[in-house]
Amino acid sequence: RAGMMAMDPYTGQIKAWVGGLNYKFFKYDAVQQGKRQPGSTFKPFVYCAAIDSSTFNLCDTMVDEPFQIEVREKYKGRDTTRIWRPKNSTGGFSYQELTLRRALARSINSVTAHLTNRIGAQSVVNYAHKLGITTPLKAVPSIGLGPFDVSLYDMVTAYSVFPNGGRHTDPILVARIESSDGSLIEEFAPQSKQVISEESAFLMVHMLKGGIEEPGGTSQNIWTFGSLFKNGFEIGGKTGTTSNN
Repeated sequence: RAGMMAMDPYTGQIKAWVGGLNYKFFKYDAVQQGKRQPGSTFKPFVYCAAIDSSTFNLCDTMVDEPFQIEVREKYKGRDTTRIWRPKNSTGGFSYQELTLRRALARSINSVTAHLTNRIGAQSVVNYAHKLGITTPLKAVPSIGLGPFDVSLYDMVTAYSVFPNGGRHTDPILVARIESSDGSLIEEFAPQSKQVISEESAFLMVHMLKGGIEEPGGTSQNIWTFGSLFKNGFEIGGKTGTTSNN
């Protein structure tokens, strides 16, 4: 079950919306109706919160090392505590000092957890909502690893803030309505507002290009589809995998 959405980040016009395989056989929209754990595709919101709040810059480094924190939660109606220790996808840690760009490019969970702890989980929640995520989120230590269900529609809208110079633009399906003789009946202008600084948006585009350009970048499999990108476009991206896929 998969969905796909593409939109112009400047105008908000939706260019493609594929909600599933065949509406005749399965009437379920995986773009806006369906909500799933985004996994590591949520990580840019952590880095955006760190950069836009001027807490960190791209030259800062963090060490890929174990992270743990005591978490309070309810279990069977009782307050309990446990230790949360996130692992990397490799199962281990490199103990290397990584720039923020390289850590995001390699999708290092430990660095994301350390960074979330430094800036505060609530800050990540605030920025995710500011960028366009509409579903409820909780300020928990694992927020940056994408544990809460979101829609593809919201994720595309939120990511579009970065190439659009920090402006959030509401997606629109219909640009204009005309009569049979071509007379304009209604025209719909995109609604947009500045949600992060233009500089932060520029830096986030540079960060997302790291997935393609940095050694070990997780988005480099895109080059196996060379015929699609033979014109030398600049590309940014972020992969996301959830536990047990």
